[in-house]
Amino acid sequence: MRVVLIPSASGGLGHIGRTAALARQLQRCDASIELEYLLDTDNLRAFNIDAAAATGYKVNLLPALKRSQRDAIVRAALSSADIVIEDTCRHLIALRSIVPKSTWISVPMYPLEDELFMDWPLLAQSDGIIWAYPPSLDFPAELAPFAAKLIRTGAFLELGAIPDRAQARRRLRFAPDERVLIYAPRGMTFGRSFGEQVLAALIGAVMQLAQRRKVRLVLASVRDRDELRGPGIPDPLPDCVTVRGALAPIQMLTYIRAADVAVTEGSNMTQEAAALNTPILMIPGTIYEAWLLGTRLREVNGAKVLWIETVSVASVRDALRELLGAAPRRRSLLANARKLIAGGGGVEAAARFVLERHQQRVMSVAKRQ
Repeated sequence: MRVVLIPSASGGLGHIGRTAALARQLQRCDASIELEYLLDTDNLRAFNIDAAAATGYKVNLLPALKRSQRDAIVRAALSSADIVIEDTCRHLIALRSIVPKSTWISVPMYPLEDELFMDWPLLAQSDGIIWAYPPSLDFPAELAPFAAKLIRTGAFLELGAIPDRAQARRRLRFAPDERVLIYAPRGMTFGRSFGEQVLAALIGAVMQLAQRRKVRLVLASVRDRDELRGPGIPDPLPDCVTVRGALAPIQMLTYIRAADVAVTEGSNMTQEAAALNTPILMIPGTIYEAWLLGTRLREVNGAKVLWIETVSVASVRDALRELLGAAPRRRSLLANARKLIAGGGGVEAAARFVLERHQQRVMSVAKRQ
């Protein structure tokens, strides 16, 4: 069986991470399954190519589709696929008419505007829909008409192979007395202005904290050091900052586990940090799902949450100081965060659903023949 994964590659790393977790779980269900990525080159961000390659799966690119070449390109890319799983690339569902034998599974995200409603004719063509967000977060009413072919799995959290905190710190060679912060700029997904403000404030805060204690800031998923240049960002970077390139999912999760604080912007890394029992400083990105998760975390006292309008060296420093402070306070935050993101069958349920929907489609086609 061949499965093609088509994650959104125009934004952050969450779609790559989510589909990679699902891919590995599918192979645990059936080791004979062959998997590969297909990245749409429309608005493709280069660091997503590195991230997809870091999963170990083959990566292909879908070129711009012109009317005269569309069918040939799509058949070359997808004609041998038994299952296509697209994560927030719903505009490509229309291509299934060119490869009608493939089972098509859609994994949507919270809408940026009203596209979840406007895309209902596309979702109607899918064979299954996976809603991969915690039950504690609002379920979009726009998906209610598709209840018969939809599963609510909760977050895809694949943590079984991640070492405990002490082992993770030894593996990454962090000193016992070193306080470690992890942040992934990811090409500044939410725009240069947002990213530069966060990075300048974070580095400035760490430099101040490092005057009194041993603190290290790890910047992960950095494709090009030029991404880290901007107003207020020291150049060269101070010794307390370490830069890492594209990391395989298990490597990134190991860094999150080892860290004393995870600085997050989007939902995927925030949920992973909560599940890995790492205190969170969340600066929610400028999309609805990040705002929603940040709001809920703040309501349940599960993280320190700073809105971008309040981000400065002083506000970030004070938030980090609190998170690195008294253990009872950290334990309370961690327990509340874990409770918020818990629930659902997770990636295991999602993989079973994919295989079940494919089998149902195969049987349905056989009956019609």
